[in-house]
Amino acid sequence: MSKLSTLVLLAALLLLPGLSRAQLFPVDTLMKNGPLNNRVNIVFVGDGYEASDMPQYLNDVQAASTRLFSESPLRQYQQYFNLFAIKVPSAESGTSHPHTALDCYTSPLAPRVANTYFRSAFDYDSIHRQINIAGVTELGSVLAASFPSYTVAVVLVNTGEYGGSGGEIPNVVTITANSYSTEVLVHELGHTFANLADEYWAGIIYAREYPNMTELARQPGGVVRWQSWLGTNGVGIYPYAEAPAWYHPHQNCKMGQLYAPFCSVCTEALIESIHGAVRPVDSFSPGSTTLPNPTQNQQFSLRLLPPTPNTLRVKWQLDGAPLAGNVAQVTVPSARLATGTHTIEAEVIDSTVLSHSITHRTLHRYVYRWDVGQTPNGTTISAREAEYVIKTYPNPVADVLTVAYTLPQPGDVRMTVVDAAGRRLHTLTRGRQAAGSYRYELRTADLNLRPGGVYTLVLDIDGRPFSQQLVKQ
Repeated sequence: MSKLSTLVLLAALLLLPGLSRAQLFPVDTLMKNGPLNNRVNIVFVGDGYEASDMPQYLNDVQAASTRLFSESPLRQYQQYFNLFAIKVPSAESGTSHPHTALDCYTSPLAPRVANTYFRSAFDYDSIHRQINIAGVTELGSVLAASFPSYTVAVVLVNTGEYGGSGGEIPNVVTITANSYSTEVLVHELGHTFANLADEYWAGIIYAREYPNMTELARQPGGVVRWQSWLGTNGVGIYPYAEAPAWYHPHQNCKMGQLYAPFCSVCTEALIESIHGAVRPVDSFSPGSTTLPNPTQNQQFSLRLLPPTPNTLRVKWQLDGAPLAGNVAQVTVPSARLATGTHTIEAEVIDSTVLSHSITHRTLHRYVYRWDVGQTPNGTTISAREAEYVIKTYPNPVADVLTVAYTLPQPGDVRMTVVDAAGRRLHTLTRGRQAAGSYRYELRTADLNLRPGGVYTLVLDIDGRPFSQQLVKQ
């Protein structure tokens, strides 16, 4: 089955009303760091474990997850993840081995057809170590019924034989209980979660623009998307020996060789994907309310989600003037709020040096605002997350780029297009705009975008930049 048809099938399965009546299986919570809607939820699903094998299944899950979170940058951002295990019993232990791969002579496994819940088997794509499942329908049903909020599902197969695969089923990785297969899990998570390419040559059908793969001849001026890392930590522009028109950033990266670390470029891609899924603030306080005592000092706080070590930077302001820095809570004396209307604002940014992305500190910037005013009934607080909704499409873009955004309050707006090296190509000033939604169509020729180039559109609102990355077809 093709990847596209598998994607359509799995998506359809997760939408079928009848799946709400599918059999529920027990779910063990192995690591719960926060709410499901603000964490990366990794869910293990076992195959080839009989009911009596469930203790071993949980031990195997624990071994795999321990290895997963020993790897940088997952180790630093472990609090951004939840971990669960669905216990699905199979009729038989183990897995199938069709003995159809050309390299089966390297395995001691005899031919076998095992009666397992998801019908896992070796020899997928005629490669022995490629283990996958035929029970895509069953997997979709189990996930939809037992844990629909998963981000990545890991099918763990009960065999000591080395094997694994990923990419055939969207957001699903398949590995065995072999200790070396945990390396496959880390590697495949790079594909599944961070959209990384292999840094070994997997074939021309897999060649396209990725965070860690590029066709250099199509990049304006030879500027690659990992330009900011060149010359640092071994990052360069290395051709694939089998296809020298295509390049990757490192000679010893986990996306190329197991047991190597992620290179700086792939580490950055993982961090950007983590921040794309999880906000570093779980909640803020107070919410919108009226306090009857106007002489009471007011406390404002954030429930932060710091990496390890903590690289979150917090900037507090009162009416645009500095109030405090790098703390989760401030207390404002009532005297400073006694008359008129005042605004308390908290801005949170992850200052990690593990990302050089020019969009990191703009795209992943979080602002919380409290408007405070005095009324006859007391102190009124209006609280909100100052979210600016920004969309660019299509991406990759051919001739016309649509830019749409929503302003939660009035602001001065300016749009700038920069290339991968940070050079400004075009600036469009929109001036002062009222709160509301806006939509513009921009010709890529007028923006000086060249085919194959990677660019960033920066939308500056009242001096606060927000960024979106673009690829020109």
